[in-house]
Amino acid sequence: MAFCKSASRVWNQFFFTGFSGESLGLLRMYIGIGLLFFHPYQFATVLTLNPIGAMYYFVEPIWYFKLLGIQYHIPALSFVMYAILMGATVSMIAGKNTRTSIVVIILCIFYLKGVRDRFSGDVHHRYIIPMQILFLFLLSKCGEVHSRDATQRHIHEGVQEWEASWPIKMMQLYVALFYFWSVIAKVRISGWVWFAGEGRIQEVLIHRSVRGGFNEQGEVLTNGLSFELAQQPELIQLFGILVLAFELGFPLVLFIKSVKFRLAFIMGVTSFHIATFVLMDVNFLLIPFAYLIFFDLVPIHAWLKARGSQIFGRRPSIAS
Repeated sequence: MAFCKSASRVWNQFFFTGFSGESLGLLRMYIGIGLLFFHPYQFATVLTLNPIGAMYYFVEPIWYFKLLGIQYHIPALSFVMYAILMGATVSMIAGKNTRTSIVVIILCIFYLKGVRDRFSGDVHHRYIIPMQILFLFLLSKCGEVHSRDATQRHIHEGVQEWEASWPIKMMQLYVALFYFWSVIAKVRISGWVWFAGEGRIQEVLIHRSVRGGFNEQGEVLTNGLSFELAQQPELIQLFGILVLAFELGFPLVLFIKSVKFRLAFIMGVTSFHIATFVLMDVNFLLIPFAYLIFFDLVPIHAWLKARGSQIFGRRPSIAS
């Protein structure tokens, strides 16, 4: 019985404390702002098509297109869906019809992602983390703080701490486990050779550097840095061990109380994504905007407002 009470107390302490309604509302706003940059980056290839061009038949439609009977790509429809996506994202930021806006964002992402992945011939996973965050926003009361909905509906009682904390803590837990299970998957599929100096990492470095071809002197045309690094198995193994350590240890960020230490860890993860983008062309470059979930944005927002007032506020006139 004592153990159950202790476990219940720890459970409640972790999931239902730590964040205010204001924190949840601000997180919705700032994640939405991040999505405004993330969407164009993800769907740039779709937007290069001629909107009044011919329809295309999906030879191998993504599974939910096949389930829904979507067999053709209509170029103009992709542009319409993209415009709706951006509009719904702005609406979510403003907190206008918040839940409806989030549902529209999710549906638009599903459609545009299905189109993009069928053209690229691959299934990309860069929206997995943002989609889970959006889903948890959908289940939360994020639209009742810092929102047009709260103003128009005269919502004054606010969001209680437990109501604000559990969706944010679930977001944090999901992201931490996303990285943890990704390294488990690497070991399960490729074994420990993935982290070896002459293993999977070296293979990817070589593949990404030579796919652009060679010049007449036999030098790679694109990403020579990756090709040079591929010749250094000891350095590759060191990087592999660092990746193993940070992905296995990612859940520890949930228990780091110091904002400075947590920020240092997140900056390290961000550096990892920058490095994989530069060296391996792994396009998780903008995903670090999602790491805002690991911080209470109330003091950050207050600091930004104060700085904004100093920079853009009215300067006193000479007469005064």
